[in-house]
Amino acid sequence: MKNKRMGMVALLVCWLCLLAAAPATQAQYTCEYMLNENYLSSTEWSWYKANCMNLQEDEDEEEPEVYRPPDVTCPHLPTRVAVFGFVVNTQCQMVGEVVIGKHPELMQRGFIDAVDIWSYVNGGLEVCFRNEGWPVFLDAAYAPRIAMELQPTYRDGMTCGEIDGAGTVVLLASGPASAPVTQPTQYTLPLFDAIPLSECLIKLEETLFLRAEPGGEIIGLVWLNSEVFVSEISGYWYRVEFEGRTGYISRYYRRVLRGGCG
Repeated sequence: MKNKRMGMVALLVCWLCLLAAAPATQAQYTCEYMLNENYLSSTEWSWYKANCMNLQEDEDEEEPEVYRPPDVTCPHLPTRVAVFGFVVNTQCQMVGEVVIGKHPELMQRGFIDAVDIWSYVNGGLEVCFRNEGWPVFLDAAYAPRIAMELQPTYRDGMTCGEIDGAGTVVLLASGPASAPVTQPTQYTLPLFDAIPLSECLIKLEETLFLRAEPGGEIIGLVWLNSEVFVSEISGYWYRVEFEGRTGYISRYYRRVLRGGCG
């Protein structure tokens, strides 16, 4: 009797195990069965999506492509440097003394710091170092880069310089010598004293600062693609009139439309 009772208990346990496994087996059979069916009712299709397709959808689903603008690195520079006037695509990076390796006249003046600025730079950008010194700009529009003296401004313990194109702003320990350093002949812009300036018409290839005097205070902007007449050539600067203001712009970043004005 005891053995018969134990046998009945064992059968009951096996039967319960089969019942527990049945739903999974039935579900698997149903998914496979429905997959091979040519027609499913709306109810069957809803059940199939809910019970048989969730895992597959999760695995196959891809994130939609979303445009993300490049990271703006200028706000993340060390605290010893600050850049003002950058836009979403302007990029900044600290660089070392190697940037003036091809300019021995700059190395003699003592390297302090430097920041490289590229991508989108279109006027109105100011670079400030929290040190005293003299800013110089290595213009990326030329290869090798041409060194240009910036007119420094000093405020709140910072030395600042303004640029209107991509390149490297370097802070040196001292300013230029009393005798200006002569640029190599191939990079020196000649003076055109004999040109009838009334015929000089240029078109800007960049937005440029309009300055009160050559290298002086900024009094406005002359926009990209503007066509302006040049009334005077002074070294590296054109004297122009734009939107009722008379001032000077850089002789770079322009295309001559008429006249022999360089």
